Amino acid sequence: MPEALLDANALIAAFFPQHVDNVRSRPFVERLEHFYTTPSTQGALLRYLTRPWKNEKREPQPPLMPPATAMTLLEEIERCPTHVFLPDDASFASVAMTSLSGHKQWNDAYLIALARRHKLKLATLERKMDNMDDPKNPVLLRIA
Repeated sequence: MPEALLDANALIAAFFPQHVDNVRSRPFVERLEHFYTTPSTQGALLRYLTRPWKNEKREPQPPLMPPATAMTLLEEIERCPTHVFLPDDASFASVAMTSLSGHKQWNDAYLIALARRHKLKLATLERKMDNMDDPKNPVLLRIA
């Protein structure tokens, strides 16, 4: 498999070993000739790693790592020889609103538009994005 833009969940799962989907995401990324990240997916990774969270008992937990450690991980990702940085160079006005069902799908729709603009596949773990892809010119690539 040659190239793919990673959505935020795929990026997090591939490079955070404790993530439940790491066992399928990491090998997927390692098989790619090139994987792409954007400012928005990098920001999502940093937010995920440094935000407080709650366990299954709804008890507050500290962030997974301090900001400096999260930034070091991002720098390591960027140094991967197969990594390519892709600027967020499309306007949200170019986003197709096909099957957009709510406010939580704007970033997904944007990444689909960005992948299409750069003739890339968008690698994702999400099934909820299927209805947003163009069946005549699909860009989604689900990590199995």
